[in-house]
Amino acid sequence: PAESPEISVDDADKAIQAAAVAVDANSASTREKNGTVPGAIILTSSYKYDLAQLPDDKSKDLIFYCSNTNCTASDAAAERASASGYENVHIMREGIKGWKDAGKATAPYPRS
Repeated sequence: PAESPEISVDDADKAIQAAAVAVDANSASTREKNGTVPGAIILTSSYKYDLAQLPDDKSKDLIFYCSNTNCTASDAAAERASASGYENVHIMREGIKGWKDAGKATAPYPRS
């Protein structure tokens, strides 16, 4: 499958505010350290998560991310979504690290 297009932190933030859904492919330890994008879907696994975790609407704009530019968990997760028929899949390459570095808000993990 073709690689999912990348999206910048600022564009991802704007898209999420306009109803796109962030999808977190990080490990629990990364989430505990860095938090998550507020409202993100928290995947159980980056490559074998249950597709029921994603929205039913396959035209929904999904923005996958993991920890940083060196992480490929978001690629695996995005590829699974694309292969399952999701049409608008993007990867925020900078990950949660880039999100935080850009001064964006994060949500604590685990959620209390």
